Amino acid sequence: MRSLILLSKIQLLGLFGINRALHADPAKARRILALAALGAGVVVLVVSAYSSGIARSFVQIGLTEVVPLVAVLVGSVAGAVAAFLKTNGVLFGFKDYDLVMSLPVPVSSVVLSRIASLYAMSLAFGLLTMVPAFVVYAASAGVSAVGVACMALSVVLAPLLPLAAAIVLAVLVAAVSARFRHANIAVIALTLAATLALVFGSLALSSQAGDEAAMTALGTQLASQLATVFPPAAWATAGIVRGDLAAFLAFSAVNVVVAGAVLALVVRLFVPVNSLLMSSRPRGTFSFDGKGAAAAKAGSPLRALMAKEARLLVATPIYFMNACIGYVLVLVAAIAVAAGTLTGALSLDLLPPELVSAIGLVLPWGLAFFCSISSTTAASVSLEGSSRWLMLTAPVPASTVLWSKAAVNLAIGLPFLLVSAVFVAVSLPLDALSVAALFAVPSASCLLATSLGLALDARRPRYDWTTVYEPVKRGMPVLVVVFVGMGFVAAGMVATLRFGHAVSLLAVLAAVAASVALYRSATNRGLSA
Repeated sequence: MRSLILLSKIQLLGLFGINRALHADPAKARRILALAALGAGVVVLVVSAYSSGIARSFVQIGLTEVVPLVAVLVGSVAGAVAAFLKTNGVLFGFKDYDLVMSLPVPVSSVVLSRIASLYAMSLAFGLLTMVPAFVVYAASAGVSAVGVACMALSVVLAPLLPLAAAIVLAVLVAAVSARFRHANIAVIALTLAATLALVFGSLALSSQAGDEAAMTALGTQLASQLATVFPPAAWATAGIVRGDLAAFLAFSAVNVVVAGAVLALVVRLFVPVNSLLMSSRPRGTFSFDGKGAAAAKAGSPLRALMAKEARLLVATPIYFMNACIGYVLVLVAAIAVAAGTLTGALSLDLLPPELVSAIGLVLPWGLAFFCSISSTTAASVSLEGSSRWLMLTAPVPASTVLWSKAAVNLAIGLPFLLVSAVFVAVSLPLDALSVAALFAVPSASCLLATSLGLALDARRPRYDWTTVYEPVKRGMPVLVVVFVGMGFVAAGMVATLRFGHAVSLLAVLAAVAASVALYRSATNRGLSA
């Protein structure tokens, strides 16, 4: 037990580089903790407001008893999806595997400490999504003491079964990826498909928002289907709504038994799968001197470096999803606008006249939001990790290395943005200034996110990560890019609504100037060893 507690403590202190900062710079550690607390507070407010809003919508259309079912299902599955993305890097393929396995602790303690971190993340998702919905349900329907106890226990137990399924799937992916060259591409494709299915499902529900009877019928049908597909959620709902302890006991037993079985399975497979991953080697080659197939195709150091960055992006699903999902969503949103206009489902004639005039002012900032929080550069330098000597000793200037990282983000983001802007521009009757802003504002936001992420990560790269999840999801540059991007878009949108497109164009010029200054500061500073 002591070894388990110590290993869990190490994992906790590794969050956001807290452990390193505590020993190197306590003042910096306090700043990191303050920023992490601020970010967590914003996330809690936004997700809680969204969850309670959805629950109130169900109550308003007469589907109060559906709220616990949806809360249990969404809370558990959302956490499991996040845990699945993190498993390959926490349980498998982590960089300090040899060091960890040399410690005088049993394998079961290592596995349990790492699964505990995955469970903690799933539990956090459960708390964020389930508790606000349960509060709305309790206030609307009235809940007995048994129902309250079942709600509290369901928050703790609900993540176990989906988490176990996610871990089993991750085990299979890890085992296959050691032999299958394109396994990571398959993971990215499946994750994108799931994300887009969720988006289109939300759009389908929103299209029924004006018809309460249709929404009630659709909600009842979906609830029945969800209960059929995932019976444990229905058992938990029976305990919460009707006080059916037998059903809730079945829900509890299934979660605990399956989680225990998966834990035993992972303990047995932990060493073989990691050994298989550690023994596999990349099949490609890379060279700066013009030798080899990769260099022959690249034709120049810059293109070779860009190809290297692109391969890293595709080979790391969590990196790709975190840095590029905004570009995918902006294209999906633009296609949805075009399809809605073409089919007549979306028409400006349905809006009040005072809102129609504001559409052209808001849309550029709406597109800019997706790209202002997306940047591959915010973790690109840190991801060099222990292989940074290749970057530092390459026979090219630091500016070329840094530009290759920025160029990859721009090569991905700008085409998505431009195509999205074309879809929106041809779908809606916008004036010339609105069309110009539709292209300029998102592009400037993309440029700002690219340069800001690069400047921050190059200034203080974090090379000592043990899993890619640390620089990609917990790195300060990533958080700063997200919050600065959200602030830029919010301020720009408010100012544009008040003063018109002149503010948008000024914001574009300011963003471009700031981007140039940030990029120059990064190249002048060079690469940190």
